Amino acid sequence: MRIVISSEPRLLNVLRAVVRCGAQEAGFPESDAEGLAMAINEAAANVIRHTYGEHSDARLALELRRLPDRLEFLVEDWGPKVQAERFRPRSLDEVRPGGLGTLFINSYMDACVYDPEFAEGNRLRMIKYFPRKGAPGDEGPSSTSG
Repeated sequence: MRIVISSEPRLLNVLRAVVRCGAQEAGFPESDAEGLAMAINEAAANVIRHTYGEHSDARLALELRRLPDRLEFLVEDWGPKVQAERFRPRSLDEVRPGGLGTLFINSYMDACVYDPEFAEGNRLRMIKYFPRKGAPGDEGPSSTSG
């Protein structure tokens, strides 16, 4: 599934709804689907805020891929290339507004990498693995940790 929206913050609820629905259809419980939606929201909000400078006339895309062992989320923009190494979560001891987006993303996703081969702008690939059936702490096919 792929959706392209304009970079208007009010449209982030559309992305969250797509992620929630896709994650629940894939078997994740509602609480995990909410966490994944929050992670995608943070990634898209960072694009709007930092890559596009809050201009609402740009575009961003979300692609959701369901693979046998995982869900993949691709967030794409057509802005200037970012330096991925600059994005680090700030310490929780540092009390101030903002700066927690990468912390949320890393908390809910199992992997998160920028695609250096994406020539048109930036592509952030985020992965959430399905729980292994029969793994310790697995209460069934739809339970996950993280």
